[in-house]
Amino acid sequence: MLPPPWRRWARPRGGWSLSEVPDLSGRTAVVTGADRGIGLAAAEYLARYGAHVLTLCTAAGKEGHTAATLLRQRARGNRMDNVPCDLAQLAQVRRAARDILGLAGGRVDILVNNAGVAALPPTRSADGHEAHFAINHLGHFALTGHLLPALLNSPQPRVVNVTSVLHWLGRFRPDQAAAPRRYHRWTAYFDSKLANLLFTHGLHAFADARGLPLRSIAAHPGLVNTTLGSRDLRADARHLEASALEWVQARRQSPEQGALPLLRAATDPHIGGGDLLGPGGRWECSGPPVPARAARRATDPRAAERLWQLSQHLTGHPFPTDGRKPTRDRGENL
Repeated sequence: MLPPPWRRWARPRGGWSLSEVPDLSGRTAVVTGADRGIGLAAAEYLARYGAHVLTLCTAAGKEGHTAATLLRQRARGNRMDNVPCDLAQLAQVRRAARDILGLAGGRVDILVNNAGVAALPPTRSADGHEAHFAINHLGHFALTGHLLPALLNSPQPRVVNVTSVLHWLGRFRPDQAAAPRRYHRWTAYFDSKLANLLFTHGLHAFADARGLPLRSIAAHPGLVNTTLGSRDLRADARHLEASALEWVQARRQSPEQGALPLLRAATDPHIGGGDLLGPGGRWECSGPPVPARAARRATDPRAAERLWQLSQHLTGHPFPTDGRKPTRDRGENL
C-alpha cells in the first residue's frame, strides 16, 4: 500500500527555529554516523550550543578523526571526542559503549541514533544478519541498551532514532527481518526505517511501563543532498540508479537543513516520547522541523513488542528483562 495522497502531506511553513535551542552546557550527547552528512551537522549543532559531543564513526582512523577535528574547530572550543565503532559488529558496539561511559563520566543526556546505510547489494553483518537491519536497527538497539544506565544518570535523557519518510513503504516480517528469503536493496532499506520507528515506540513503552524519565523520539530529515545510498549503488556499478538518486538529492536540502528535525527532537522540551518530527514542507521533503505523521504499522504496539523481543534475542538482551527498573549506575553490567 502506498502512502496517503501526496497533497495531504503539504504542511504550512513556520514552526520551530534555532533560536529555541537551549544552552546545552554540562550535557553529553552521543551521535552515531557523525563523520558525514546530517550526523556531522547534528553533532556540530549540539557542540555549538555547549554540549560535550561524542561522535561514533565506523572509521577508526582518518574519517572519524577528521570529523572530530573539524567539529573541534567549529564548536568554539567545546570538548569533542571520537569513538570508533562498526555498528554491524555487536562486539564493537559493546566495547564502544564502555568507551563512551569512560569519556562521558558515566552520564549521557542525548543519544542520536543516526548512522545508516541504504541500497546495499546482498550483504550480511559479522554476526550473520542482513546488513540494513543490522546497521540501521540492531546496532542502535544494542548501543541504546548498553548505554541505558548512563542515560538514566541524566535527569531528562533522550534517545533520537533517525528514520525516513519512506518508512511508509516498509514492512516488518519477524521471520525475515534478519534473513530475508528474497532480497531487494530498497525493500531492505524501507523495512529497516520502519524498524527505527517501531523501536522508538518499543523504547517509549519500555520506559513508560517502568516510570523512567527517558524520552524516545523519532526524526526524519526529509530529502537531503548526501551520499547515502548513491555511494553504495556506485560501488555496485548501478550507475543509472545512482545518478538518478544524486540528481534528486542535489536539488533538495543541505545536511545542515536536514539535521534540524534531529536537533529539535534532541532539545525541544515540548516534544514527547513516541513523537515523530520531520520537515514541514511539501511531501515532507524539506522545510522547518514539525511534528510528522507515521504510518499506522509503525505505531502498532504488537509489532513493536515482537521487534523488541526479536532484537533482544539477536543482540544478547542488552535491556533488562526482569521487569524491574534498570539500575542507575555507571554501567558495570556492560
